[in-house]
Amino acid sequence: MKGYKYQFQGGIIALLIILALISAGHAERVTVSVGTNTTTWTISRESESLKFEYSQYVEGSISPVKYRGRALSPYHSCYEEVEINDLRLRERTSAQEGRYASEKQLTLEANTTEASLFNLVHEKGVYSFQFAEQWPAILRSRGSMRYSGQGINSREYAGNNLDYAGSSLLYNTELSKDSDIGMLITRMNATVLATDDAILHAELKPEKETRYNISTYTTGIADLRHGFSSLKAETKKITYPQASMGEERYSGSYNISRSIRMKSSFPWYEPQDEWLPCCSAEGGKIGLAERDCISLP
Repeated sequence: MKGYKYQFQGGIIALLIILALISAGHAERVTVSVGTNTTTWTISRESESLKFEYSQYVEGSISPVKYRGRALSPYHSCYEEVEINDLRLRERTSAQEGRYASEKQLTLEANTTEASLFNLVHEKGVYSFQFAEQWPAILRSRGSMRYSGQGINSREYAGNNLDYAGSSLLYNTELSKDSDIGMLITRMNATVLATDDAILHAELKPEKETRYNISTYTTGIADLRHGFSSLKAETKKITYPQASMGEERYSGSYNISRSIRMKSSFPWYEPQDEWLPCCSAEGGKIGLAERDCISLP
């Protein structure tokens, strides 16, 4: 851990802490806090270079099993959690006796070869802090499920930074679900303006895209939700409110199809000559070049 304290003519901004952990496998974790006398802004980022592919097919009957002279109650349970560079995918399924079939394909690729960049400038009593990181990651998940029996619950959640979409399909005796999820992030820019007394302005500008598609036949309760985050923080609480969000609930037998696309794109931050290099995961000033955008298939 490294701690840095900056003093400029006219005042002292509270402690700026940068944590950078790098392993031989190109993994990196960075936590930055900008503190004042009244509020603190923090960003944490973690990523690593990797490729991952997963596929599975299951078909059968959830039925009682005899074990040591007694019958065990039939039950099916599975869960899945993936998180890389603020891309998150979570799924939960639990089912009682019945017929069950599912198919799943998941691919993940991330690249953490560029070091993070930090810049800090003080002018006329205002501190301007800039964080930039270029850690592209892409996650794609496709799945289908069919069930008929005493009851099944199925939940899924897809999060890309502060954006999200998901569903909870509960208490179903008949359920079919087909989902297609794609998430992408190429880079992150963050800017904070502050005085010694308060955070004046804070914003996150990730280049990201999320696609969430679901088609289902449900005979129980279906909760569907999504949220798209604002870029600018509420400076009193240092939280990022939702710019758009929605929740829906259906109870009964329904055929439901939903398609959501959320995307944000911003010009790449170019450091100016007069900006002062602060520090980076590798030390010194890091040059950042424009790269071709990655598109979701």
